[in-house]
Amino acid sequence: MDLVVKNCKLVDLTGIYEACVGVEKGVVVKIAKNIDEKADLTYDAKGSLLMPGVIDGHVHFNLKYGANTYTADDFESGTTAAACGGVTTIIDFVSPETNNYVEEFSRRKAEAEQGSHVDFGLHMIVVDSGAERLKQLEQLLADGVCSVKIFTAYSRRGLMLDDGAILRLMRFCSAKNMLVLSHCENEHVINYLVEEFLSEGKVEPIYHSLSRPDYVEAEAVERIALMSQVSGCESLVVHVSSKLGVWKIAEARKAGVRIHAETCPHYLMFTEDVYRRKDGARFIMSPPLKREEDRQGLWDALAKGYVSTVGSDHACYNSAEKLRHSRFVDVPGGVAGTEVIAMILFSEGVSKRRIGIDRMVETTALNPAKLYGLYPRKGVVMVGSDADFYILNPRKKTKLTRENLHSRIDHSIYEDVEVSCSVEATFSRGEMIVENGQVLSKPGRGMYLRRMRTLW
Repeated sequence: MDLVVKNCKLVDLTGIYEACVGVEKGVVVKIAKNIDEKADLTYDAKGSLLMPGVIDGHVHFNLKYGANTYTADDFESGTTAAACGGVTTIIDFVSPETNNYVEEFSRRKAEAEQGSHVDFGLHMIVVDSGAERLKQLEQLLADGVCSVKIFTAYSRRGLMLDDGAILRLMRFCSAKNMLVLSHCENEHVINYLVEEFLSEGKVEPIYHSLSRPDYVEAEAVERIALMSQVSGCESLVVHVSSKLGVWKIAEARKAGVRIHAETCPHYLMFTEDVYRRKDGARFIMSPPLKREEDRQGLWDALAKGYVSTVGSDHACYNSAEKLRHSRFVDVPGGVAGTEVIAMILFSEGVSKRRIGIDRMVETTALNPAKLYGLYPRKGVVMVGSDADFYILNPRKKTKLTRENLHSRIDHSIYEDVEVSCSVEATFSRGEMIVENGQVLSKPGRGMYLRRMRTLW
């Protein structure tokens, strides 16, 4: 065998059990209590947990904001951070700057192939659902792009689709079994509230949150749910930030709508109170952090199964870009998060009995694999699947400081957070790419994943 992992506690949806895992040619070939065959590499997990690799379906590496501002992380540094957090697959986005979606995809794919340490896919951001764009999406589907993203806001940045265009796209995606990711906020209410605050001289970071209250998200969620229902399209509302928003999704799911919720680690950890801090601009992202009842509501929804996935929405900017603006509307939105998904869910969720470890596995691995067209190759540790997993030590604490994390960003919004676990090693297709916080792989080893969705 190429690899045998011994003395681990394998975690899946049925529980935790002692096992050894054998790997050949990047694939799991044996799971047993003991494996006696010789291997090129034997890794002793020393009783720690072996978890299916995290699939972070929501990252933004080398993302352009405005004329010439880019995120601190590109594919090399971003997937370095991801791998150190147990992430073995990422899905980034193609943000079209021209009308040729096929060429834009090829350029973005090449960029990721040069830098990524882990396997990757790409979502297509759709800003036009006319006939020519739909033909291009059909071409991209043949290249393994089975998911698109839309915005119900950001018309001034050229990203927003109107409701008619959304319905046209959803009908197309329903026929092709493509997943529609939706950024759900009401554009017009936001613009009204922002202009009102600015006219009153209210420019501090807290007004970023106050200009995007929970009903701004919930109203857009209801529209997307209705259009998902009438089109038969399966949709995922990304970065859900409010209790009201997630329960609108829960109501739609109970009514039979094929709609899912994604939330992010920052919404599970922080509230809008951080916007009153001197460095509050560092926490600006969209949708913004909200109230304590929203944070608790998201944990509750996660426990009850109304949150299907946890993604990072990793889009981080250095302090010089975040703190130099006097008005909240000028601050580039986004925070780091791909490295902390697993540690926060285990420490704040599993250890504190907010969620079971099965929900952690489901929302970080199995569900995203199924939604994004990667199952059963990814998302599980079973014979025949890719050997993507990480070793989580539940007995060793980790401070989530800038020094202990691996993003290129010059600060950590989790600076004051200590978690009750650590990621000891990460394996991608049977290759140990991280050990004790050190990246062992080379940039560009990550493979592009041609994805195809199946009804499970």
